[in-house]
Amino acid sequence: MPRCVQTADSIDVPNKPEYLGSLAVLGNLVYDAQTILEIISEETMQQSSIAEYLAPEAHEQGVQQGIQQGLRESARKHILEALTLRLQPNVAETFKPTLETIDDLQRLDQLHRAAILAESPEDFTQALNENDE
Repeated sequence: MPRCVQTADSIDVPNKPEYLGSLAVLGNLVYDAQTILEIISEETMQQSSIAEYLAPEAHEQGVQQGIQQGLRESARKHILEALTLRLQPNVAETFKPTLETIDDLQRLDQLHRAAILAESPEDFTQALNENDE
């Protein structure tokens, strides 16, 4: 698709935004809307009526990604809060870099429960290692 867009940009066709918009519709059979919007310039897409077709899907996808990211950040915050209450604040902070690498919400939920039950840093470390397997 990127090669097709480069070729279309290099030739003189009437109503190029509509032409590229049609290419985007066909590209949507293979690529998701966000990828298409990244390949075809936003300015070109705004000039095309096809943008109305792709924009809601890309917007919805962005909203969903934002929600998921917010849930992950909230889960990490709650884990650290539980560790701070159960252990000591400086001990809880040592786990922060590791927690930031975990994106699986189910795993973060398990670690939150483990943090609530942890009686020592070793307890939480063990739970963290069990989830790595």
